[in-house]
Amino acid sequence: MNIAIALNKKVIAQAYVLLASIAVNVKEKVTLYVLHSNLEKEDIDVLRQALKINTAIGHEVVELHIDESIFMGFPYNSLWSLEMYYRLLLPDMIGDRIDRILYLDIDMIVNKDITEFYNMDFDDKEMIVAKDMEFDNLIMNNDEGEQKRNDLFIRLKDDGMIYFCSGMLLMNIKKLKDKYTCELYKDIFMDIEDSVVLPDQDLLNYIHYKNVKYVDEYKYGIFAQTAHSQGLTYDNIKQNAYIIHFTGQAKPWTVNLVRYDIEKIWWEYARLCPFYYELMESVFTKSMESRLVESKFDQLINENNELRSILSRCNDIMKKMK
Repeated sequence: MNIAIALNKKVIAQAYVLLASIAVNVKEKVTLYVLHSNLEKEDIDVLRQALKINTAIGHEVVELHIDESIFMGFPYNSLWSLEMYYRLLLPDMIGDRIDRILYLDIDMIVNKDITEFYNMDFDDKEMIVAKDMEFDNLIMNNDEGEQKRNDLFIRLKDDGMIYFCSGMLLMNIKKLKDKYTCELYKDIFMDIEDSVVLPDQDLLNYIHYKNVKYVDEYKYGIFAQTAHSQGLTYDNIKQNAYIIHFTGQAKPWTVNLVRYDIEKIWWEYARLCPFYYELMESVFTKSMESRLVESKFDQLINENNELRSILSRCNDIMKKMK
């Protein structure tokens, strides 16, 4: 099984957790392709150690060093790192070695054996993907600054597009390598740059939406926060989800959200990580320093007082009408 990740030094611990979940659950040999620009030997050694959690299988790690100047000028920030573009290089870089590869974002967990999924027939499609569970809400909200992007993708949606998440891509390298080069991706990106909000994801949807095969997002790409908002719990996800995605700014290892129980799945795999206590201490310390929960309660109290005031005025009106 060929799996690719892209990362920098800031997320070594999180990458270890993902790889630990792979080592625990995947029953066949994995060749891990690590796309990076600044990792050192000790960083790669840490990733190798993660895959040794299951010593019965001899997993392999292959470095793919990326010249970051290739994507200079492309937009990125603290949430969307430059490494998000590195997946675009996979057909160019490994097209002569393998026929398929599974790309996974670092903020994911492989919760069950994905061998059957990995070997799924492409049905002559370029990629196998899962629907983005929040796209319809984003389009409906039409937030300020996103209208131009939304206008573009509403037109594509009318043309049959189902917007997919680029965090999980089962890539048909055999088919992609003959058609899609890094230069082609860059040229197309420049054409739509003014309409892009989620850079690599918008680009991949714009290019590939007519040539992808969809799988059940509740199994192979469920968003943890979205699942929580839909009433799903730890037990639901633990039993049924194969790939779990902790999307958005709020991660299990941060404090910028009120916790939900699905996060426990991430922490179960984090327990296998040598950074486990450092991660726990960081979250605990930041939680003590954070006013998030207090501010949430203040917000609820203010909203409750406003509702009481409205109800009181309504009662006064009703009395006058009598």
